[in-house]
Amino acid sequence: MSILHRLRALFSPVRPVGPPPTYLASAKATLKYSPLNLCLLFIPVSWALHYTHQSPTLVFVFSALAIVPLAALLGLGTEQIALRTSQSFGGLLNATLGNVVEMIIAGIALKQCELELVQSSLLGGLLSNLLLVLGMAFIVGGYRFHQQEFQPMVAQLNSSLLVVSVIALIIPAAFHEYLEERLRIGTEVNILLQLSRGSAVILILIYFGYLVFQFYSHNHLFLDTVSTSMSFTRSFARSSTETLPLPSMSPTTRSERNEMEIVKLNVPFALGLLVATTALAYVTAENLVDSLHGLIADHPNVSKEWITLIIIPIISNAAEHATAVVVASKGKFDLAMSVAVGSCIQIALFVIPILILVAWGMDKPLTLFFDPLETLVLFFSVLLVKFSVEDGKSHWMSGLVLIGAYILIALSFWNFPETTRLFQGQPLVCV
Repeated sequence: MSILHRLRALFSPVRPVGPPPTYLASAKATLKYSPLNLCLLFIPVSWALHYTHQSPTLVFVFSALAIVPLAALLGLGTEQIALRTSQSFGGLLNATLGNVVEMIIAGIALKQCELELVQSSLLGGLLSNLLLVLGMAFIVGGYRFHQQEFQPMVAQLNSSLLVVSVIALIIPAAFHEYLEERLRIGTEVNILLQLSRGSAVILILIYFGYLVFQFYSHNHLFLDTVSTSMSFTRSFARSSTETLPLPSMSPTTRSERNEMEIVKLNVPFALGLLVATTALAYVTAENLVDSLHGLIADHPNVSKEWITLIIIPIISNAAEHATAVVVASKGKFDLAMSVAVGSCIQIALFVIPILILVAWGMDKPLTLFFDPLETLVLFFSVLLVKFSVEDGKSHWMSGLVLIGAYILIALSFWNFPETTRLFQGQPLVCV
């Protein structure tokens, strides 16, 4: 198969796309997109509170409320562009742009030397996507379809990639735990930095290999070759399921191909929406990060770890959460999987390693040594997801288990004490 044919298949939409709407119609569709748009009014409020040096608690709350609709609008712009591409490339777009808010928050925290905030927010994003977003997609899809099917080979590959990323986090933690006292004083941080930077390069190479696998060598596995299975409807009556052979480039059934996708935004408007919401999200996220220390000081009973690991990722994942749930409700479960799990793979194999290398260039000591408890719960979360998806089938009970696990983790970090991470008895210095 020629490269040109592969590229054409990659950028060919699943269904015919309707005529592009006018700019006025696109603007109206954006304004009416969600009731969350009312929260856009909190953007100027949060900015005013920040620049007039009001209560950090108010700044944090209003900044968080302002980020949610911005993340949702990012999801809208991404979805409208993704409709014009294949399901696999659309899933990559949703995963990438769905991580924009997380990357903005992590980048701002890195610039301010809030290294533990960088680590907690990104690991919290992994937990949120793996357990909360995927769990909600399972439940919503299971409410409409008794059982849904997706490509098992892809699910197993995704699980393997997540396990590799967890290994990259476990090794520095084990190194610190068992070898700290055997090293010469003052050498542990340098060794952890070398280990983390080398691991970051390897993880990035694995991620690019995964992209080649997904979009070139084995793209037939990702081009909608397995339709969503409605083994039974909610009334438990038998429903027809058509599974296409893997080498086929035909993405859907004939009746599905005849259905036209109604687009809400034209492409230039969607691109402009992405740029505008990203800019607004950057300023608002910066205010949110600036207010975090004051919030903790005003409310000492609130765990900083709980805010950075649970609250901030939920806020920043609003777009992915909405996208995965909506497409799962429509029976597009391969796309829901690519959004939720694909986002985790991108964070673990690309975003975190890139930040390690960027921090290296900025001379900031960011490592892959995360909090041991955070690393442990991520390890068990990856195992739980692996067991849930390895057979290529899902139902609502799997979603309930994933969300239950997420709530257990959230409860465990509610009273997590703020600690200073020590390396051979010395705190890490970042300037």
